[in-house]
Amino acid sequence: MQITPNVHRIPGMRGANAYLLLGTTLTLVDTGMPGSEDKILAYIEDLGRSADDLFRIVITHHHLDHVGSLAALKARTSAQVLAHPDDAGLISGEQPPPPASSPFMRFLFWLVTPLMPAPGPVPVDLAVQDGHRLELGGPLGDAMVVHVPGHSSGSIALHLPSERLLICGDTIDHRRGRLGPPPKPFTEDMDLALASIRLMADLEFDILCPGHGAPIIDGAGEQVRAMAQALD
Repeated sequence: MQITPNVHRIPGMRGANAYLLLGTTLTLVDTGMPGSEDKILAYIEDLGRSADDLFRIVITHHHLDHVGSLAALKARTSAQVLAHPDDAGLISGEQPPPPASSPFMRFLFWLVTPLMPAPGPVPVDLAVQDGHRLELGGPLGDAMVVHVPGHSSGSIALHLPSERLLICGDTIDHRRGRLGPPPKPFTEDMDLALASIRLMADLEFDILCPGHGAPIIDGAGEQVRAMAQALD
């Protein structure tokens, strides 16, 4: 699905959205649930490109629905893996998962974890901090990494000024057609997440690409600013 000529949403993904940035080389943002790699690579081929063109994979945060196909894609491409240092150890398996946010969530994780496919640890090739610029090339120019902690301590967004577009991960939720904070049961620190929403509201963008739900193609910045004001 084309959002702009150079930013596409991979169609038919299970779990979270994945976005493809068409610069001089290709950049993938998030990988969906385990088993999504064939769908992602097929979409790249449909564009007349190949797996060899995938230069980097940016992970917005460490949750399974965003890193599920990372190991499989890493095995089939030479792409670099980028993430914030606060989530890098969770992606590589060098750090244990953070504690559940409530007794109910501990019970839920205990119940469903044996039923969920393990994503497999993947080393992070480049840990990116707030303000890091990714050279996408071509008409996309650079993307700026924005640290938006709260949903996870290492959550990041990508701001593409040339497209007036923001990829926000799960820090802003757009399920059921309305904007809101991330789901509280799956958020490490809601106060930090709300502060991150206010931070993103100060950025200049018209298009919002969330981790869940449909992108907002027009007027997204105004909608996010209105939501941020309502949080106060």
